[in-house]
Amino acid sequence: MKPPARLPLLTAGLAVAALLLTSCGGDSAPAAAVPTATPLPAGSWTSLWEADAIWQQIATTATLVNPILRPDYLPPGLTEVRWPDSGERLSFALVYSDVGRETWLSLAAGGLCNTPLPDPRSQQQQLVIRHTYATYQLYDRDNPTGDAWLLWQEPGRWGAPDDPALPNLDHVPYCITSRGFSKDDLMKVADSLRPVGE
Repeated sequence: MKPPARLPLLTAGLAVAALLLTSCGGDSAPAAAVPTATPLPAGSWTSLWEADAIWQQIATTATLVNPILRPDYLPPGLTEVRWPDSGERLSFALVYSDVGRETWLSLAAGGLCNTPLPDPRSQQQQLVIRHTYATYQLYDRDNPTGDAWLLWQEPGRWGAPDDPALPNLDHVPYCITSRGFSKDDLMKVADSLRPVGE
């Protein structure tokens, strides 16, 4: 199956990047920055066994995200889960972690897919997952299991057609962010996603 053309989200991200560079004096070359570690959300954690109940709560809260996808596969070592419930109908995020919070993986959809811009030590790749294009970024190319993200657009519905203040799109931004896992791990998680309830 041929992947569809890249959708406007990636183009919008590049436009924002250009705007940020211009507003920060894009004419001069910035000093090489050390990649900033992605912070792990604070809050209460529960056992991974509670994930089914959390996914059901997400399905009743994030009503303007369709489909709501959950992973059938997680890399070994993840034992706890956290849902930073904001009551948002347009987005959700769920974080899986090991006991020591040294490795973690977050799955987000909707407006929570804000990904940092690359810096000189980052590495970006275009991939094909779930029959569509995705962008993968590793914060430090010398650390293949360091902080990373995977971003793509899932066919579906995001927003509401009857409210001009909300998005009304035929795709949902999805992203996976992680620390301690490889690109192949993230791709395997993405390819395992299934609608909640299946």
